[in-house]
Amino acid sequence: MRNCGIIFCSVLLMAMVFLPGCTTQDTGYPGVSTVPQVVNGHPQNTTPAPPFVNVHLPLATPTPQIVYVTVTTTPVPVTTMPVRTVCTGTELPAADIRMTGNVYGLSSDPEAGIDQIRFTIGLDPCSPALDLTKMRIVFTTPSTFPQPLMYNTRISTSFFTAKSGTTRIMSLNPGDQAEITFFVAPVPASTRVTIELKPSGGATVPIIKTAPARISATNVFS
Repeated sequence: MRNCGIIFCSVLLMAMVFLPGCTTQDTGYPGVSTVPQVVNGHPQNTTPAPPFVNVHLPLATPTPQIVYVTVTTTPVPVTTMPVRTVCTGTELPAADIRMTGNVYGLSSDPEAGIDQIRFTIGLDPCSPALDLTKMRIVFTTPSTFPQPLMYNTRISTSFFTAKSGTTRIMSLNPGDQAEITFFVAPVPASTRVTIELKPSGGATVPIIKTAPARISATNVFS
């Protein structure tokens, strides 16, 4: 009977030791304070949960983006004004002749050579009008004497004519043109010729050309 009492007391003592530890174990739910466990009569030290730490992670640098912008321009029309020559009183009073185009040689007998000369002249913009009736022309080749020519309404080896289109003219104004025609003694192939234009009171204008190597009905001096 005594042994049964001893066993009962032992069981009761063990129940008193382990029962409080079982009832005070942390359930894991937040907000509930943790009671230190007692093992063999000694409370256990519990390590507090580490606090949350703000971790600053480096921000990734955004990848640059290339944006293409198309710009459309509208062409602006440009108006060009005609260029006008302004003449002052410093120009020479004499006509300033210039040749326009080529010097042509016509031949009625190609085997004999060129027997007619034709070319076109004009005036500089600020030149005064040219009196063609007072102009002289001198035609020369290495094998002939200088041949003077005067203005006339018919052509020969001594007279020249001046026409604007199909109309005979006696004077030439700036901006206009005059076709000069006259006869010459037959000029053989490859012959060098000199034509001197001598306006009244103006400077002589020399024209030096060479007949083609082969003569035909219509020829261009070089």
